[in-house]
Amino acid sequence: MIQSLKTSVSWKAVLLGWAAAIVTGIVLNLTFRAANYWIFNAGPLGLRDTAALVTISLIVGFLAHGVGGYLAGRVAHYRGGLNGAMVAVLGTVAVIAAIILVAAILLATAGALFSGGVPLTMPRGGIGGILIALVSLFLANLLGGYLGGKLGEFEVGLGRPSGKPPPAERR
Repeated sequence: MIQSLKTSVSWKAVLLGWAAAIVTGIVLNLTFRAANYWIFNAGPLGLRDTAALVTISLIVGFLAHGVGGYLAGRVAHYRGGLNGAMVAVLGTVAVIAAIILVAAILLATAGALFSGGVPLTMPRGGIGGILIALVSLFLANLLGGYLGGKLGEFEVGLGRPSGKPPPAERR
């Protein structure tokens, strides 16, 4: 199973798709924030706007990973759905690693930075609401990456059975 996954995933395509998803996510996030400001004449979103933040994150994550998955599917030439989904998995692993790193740095330096401890505020949904939002975000990203990868694979190999590598002369 693991061996077939190693040969099925084009890591170059996944990394390229992940980079495209990051850039697309930044552009879409800035666009949604600007639209929120111009349309609703509202200030920055805060903790009181948790539902709006989660909704925007779901939409931006789906679209950004769709673009990254599409690119991964185009570059890989085969198994675009798997390569597109791996864009979302790589993004999730990178975010978890960054959160752990930042938390470790904050905890190691908390005494020097914050004399009264690190201030934490909990949204209204509590831990359960946070977990539901995070799982929903991951699933939306995974679906966007998979669908984008399938679309990229479809455009590369019109008429070729899905899941098979391209002939040697096309490489």
